[in-house]
Amino acid sequence: MKQDAAGKNKIKKERLFMYLLSVLAVVLCFLLVDIFQHSVRFFEFFDMGSLLFLIVLIIPLMLSAGLLKDLNNAFGFIFGKKKAATLLMLKRAKLAVDTTMRAAVWGSVFVMVLQLIVLLHSMSDLTYLGPVISQSFLTLLYAMVICLLMVPIRAKLEQRILEYMPSCEEKEEEEMV
Repeated sequence: MKQDAAGKNKIKKERLFMYLLSVLAVVLCFLLVDIFQHSVRFFEFFDMGSLLFLIVLIIPLMLSAGLLKDLNNAFGFIFGKKKAATLLMLKRAKLAVDTTMRAAVWGSVFVMVLQLIVLLHSMSDLTYLGPVISQSFLTLLYAMVICLLMVPIRAKLEQRILEYMPSCEEKEEEEMV
């Protein structure tokens, strides 16, 4: 019994390490741009306004879809804090991750178009043209980062769905139907 718990704990740590490795890869990409593109600095990739716009769009969309709890469950399933009880819970978690990815992309496009409309409306000073356009693209960049970080979670959920072994109770329910 102790070996089984130790094995599960090791798997949890490996999953967390692999996810942190994904995050590190994204940060490394930003640092490489900073190193090889001398005109752009690492801190210029951070815009709290764009990130806030994106979060303000994603969370209400997930709430209105009824999937915010399932998104939380997805992280719990992958990082070992929660065990999936049913196949339905795994499928809902995967749906929540997919919906988050879509909401991030479409939300970022929406915010980007809004920012560009404001820019075109007030184009009297051309010196602000470059910084405002780059700021509007940051929202799209943040959405792509969110999607990149969700890909391993989605893949693990898909793997668990494919490997799912129904419990005896679920088998009995299927036979009754």
